[in-house]
Amino acid sequence: MLLMIALSSSLYASKKQVLIYCGITMVNPIKEISDILKDELDIDIVITQGGSANLFNSLKTSKVGDIYIAGEQRYIDDYINEGFFTDYIKEIGYNQAAIFVHKGNPYNISSLDDLLRDDISTILCDYNTGSIGKMTKTVLENYGGESFLTKAYLNSVEIGTDSRNINASLSRNRVDMAINWKSTITFGNHKDLFTVIDIDEQYAPKMTIPAVLLKSSENPELARSIIDFIVSDRGKEIMKKYGFLE
Repeated sequence: MLLMIALSSSLYASKKQVLIYCGITMVNPIKEISDILKDELDIDIVITQGGSANLFNSLKTSKVGDIYIAGEQRYIDDYINEGFFTDYIKEIGYNQAAIFVHKGNPYNISSLDDLLRDDISTILCDYNTGSIGKMTKTVLENYGGESFLTKAYLNSVEIGTDSRNINASLSRNRVDMAINWKSTITFGNHKDLFTVIDIDEQYAPKMTIPAVLLKSSENPELARSIIDFIVSDRGKEIMKKYGFLE
C-alpha cells in the first residue's frame, strides 16, 4: 500500500513541487528534512511512501516524480536498465537487518534458529515487496541456505509487506519474533515495546541507502538540492538521529 504525504509551505500560493518516492523505513528523516526545505527553498514537497518494489512500480506506471529513495542499493541495481534513473545517485545512509522481539525478550530468543521453534509465532516480510523482505531472504540464505529460508517462511504465521507492517504485527502481539530494519527501533515508542537482537554481519551485511534523481523530474535542480541537503552535515545529523548513520 502506498501513502502520500504533502508538505506545503503555503496553503494558497502556487509553488514548485517535488515528488519523492520514499521507502517506508526512511520516511521519518526524509519528512523532517522536507519540513526544513519546503521553507528554505519555498517549494511544496510530496512524499509517497511504501515498499521499495511497490514504489518503483508506481513511478514506472505514472512516469512522474523527482526522487526515488529505496530501502537498499539493490533496488537501483535491479531497475537501472528500466530507463527511469539519471546518473545522479547519492548514498544517504545505511541500514542493517536485526531480530525484533517483545520488550525484555520473554521467550529468550537469541538467534535465527528460533525462527523454526514451535512455541513462538513469527512474521517475515515478503521478499517481492519491501526492502526488508529482500534482505530477510539474503540473511536466511546466508545463515542456512535455501532449505533454512524455506523452513523459516513456512513456519511463520504472517507474511508482511513492509517494515511498518512487521512492527505493527509485533506491537499488537500477533507474533513474538520478527526480522526488521534495525533503524526502525528509533520510530515512535518502539524502544518501549521492542528489544533488538543483532544478527552477525556475515549474515546481515550493512546495506547502503540510495537516493536517485529521476529522469521524469520537472524540477531537477530542486531535486538535486534536496539530495545534496540529505548528504550535507545538517542532513547527516538528521539521518544519524534516526539510526541511519553512526
